Amino acid sequence: MGWFVKALNKDEKGFTLIELIVVIAILGILAAIAVPRYTGTLNQAKVNADKATAQTIAEAAARWITDHADEDTQLTTAKLATDGYLDSDVKPQSDKEHDFVINVDKTNKVVNVSIDKGSTLASVKYEIIQ
Repeated sequence: MGWFVKALNKDEKGFTLIELIVVIAILGILAAIAVPRYTGTLNQAKVNADKATAQTIAEAAARWITDHADEDTQLTTAKLATDGYLDSDVKPQSDKEHDFVINVDKTNKVVNVSIDKGSTLASVKYEIIQ
């Protein structure tokens, strides 16, 4: 205890090496907790954005099919954008290397949108009115 009182009575300015090491250790622990949490939240946000985009693509594809019932074309986001059903050719945020894939089930009249044959992100039922 005597060393503590003696240290308080000194007029020296600055931090000791121990104090700096403790601060760096605390910052390291906080970073170790915060970075994975931030990364996980960011990845989940990208997946949620892709689901919303897939829903928009599915609805645009259903409108395209309704307007072009006699055409038998493989739909892509580029085709929907060119024909004015989407504002632009969209790409997934969670998987930059792949594209959205549009599958049309004419028997059940359903449009499914996924990322390169992965699990379905969105599904829209359409009806052709003649």
